[in-house]
Amino acid sequence: MRFTVTGCAMVIGVVLAAASAHAEATAPREYALGQHGSLHLTVPVSWKDNVTQPLNGLPPTIAFVPERGAAFRVLLTPIWSDRSGAVLPVASDIRKKVEQAAAQAKAQAVESDVAVQEMAGTTGVGYYYAVTDRASKPGEFKRMKQGMLRVGDLLVSFTILSQNASDQAVQQATAMLEGASHKAVAQGRQASAVRSDALQITPTEQAYLLTVPASRLVMRLPLGGLSLTNSAIGGSTNNPRYFHFRDDAKQVIISGWFESDQAFPGLQKIWDDEVTVSKKNGLPDAQRVVFGRLGNWETITYERAVPAVTNSHVHAHWVQAGTWIDLHASLTTNGSGQDARAKLEALLRTITVTQKTP
Repeated sequence: MRFTVTGCAMVIGVVLAAASAHAEATAPREYALGQHGSLHLTVPVSWKDNVTQPLNGLPPTIAFVPERGAAFRVLLTPIWSDRSGAVLPVASDIRKKVEQAAAQAKAQAVESDVAVQEMAGTTGVGYYYAVTDRASKPGEFKRMKQGMLRVGDLLVSFTILSQNASDQAVQQATAMLEGASHKAVAQGRQASAVRSDALQITPTEQAYLLTVPASRLVMRLPLGGLSLTNSAIGGSTNNPRYFHFRDDAKQVIISGWFESDQAFPGLQKIWDDEVTVSKKNGLPDAQRVVFGRLGNWETITYERAVPAVTNSHVHAHWVQAGTWIDLHASLTTNGSGQDARAKLEALLRTITVTQKTP
């Protein structure tokens, strides 16, 4: 099954063989989230889990597959508020994000009307939609249930892939989500875990100023309609220099991090790694890939094949005075790829980097 996911800015593709359904007892499991505490789930005892911790400080993804019985796949990503002051979305914002994802999934769905429905967890509210793939191939999942649920101080983004809406795993996964809980780290321990080289984000009337105390560079990001957010991604103890902004009205996302220039491997190596990760995650191949330069930014621009819209990207790198700034901007639009690239390049020109005064 292959469905476009707006809220996570990704496309999920999974192929597993089907088998007979089997329901069973459950048991509690705990998933550690570093300084962000732990996520507690009640899981069917035979479900096999795998936790993927991405590089660059992204939140982990917890995947469940059956040890036996009907084929399914459940993916959960717990998202937390980062230390820069960004807060998790409220219920109305969560619904809006799920509605955006549902609108894109509708292009591939059998259903002419994809309704977004509310779900109630033990510690918060959430929303989901469910669709049937109208062009699934043999062996691929036909059904997807996807949404976001507030769990304590976390926002859990989830995807449930199955062959039919009536599959037992769909009901079991829903019950697991609704019963989820979050155990936070004590305030004293959390404060002590903050590293001294963390990214500092200072909002002004016109812009966000981003820097790291150890770095000699300051990046200025014009406000526009951008807001600091933690949607589908966020900082972690592994990389406290991560940032993520979005403009929902313009469908623009800007993310990245500050690193030492010694870690910069060069544009080609970065692209080779991105291609490898994209294939592993089932993302469609990049199209019209162009290596270039815009001012002091070294850039890679490309599009991804997303149904009914244009999904354009610019991956930009600024290396100066001992610091490497990695910035990724994406734009989803109904316009042409050429127009989308022009808008992203215009946006990149407004992002300035200056050296600190000694």
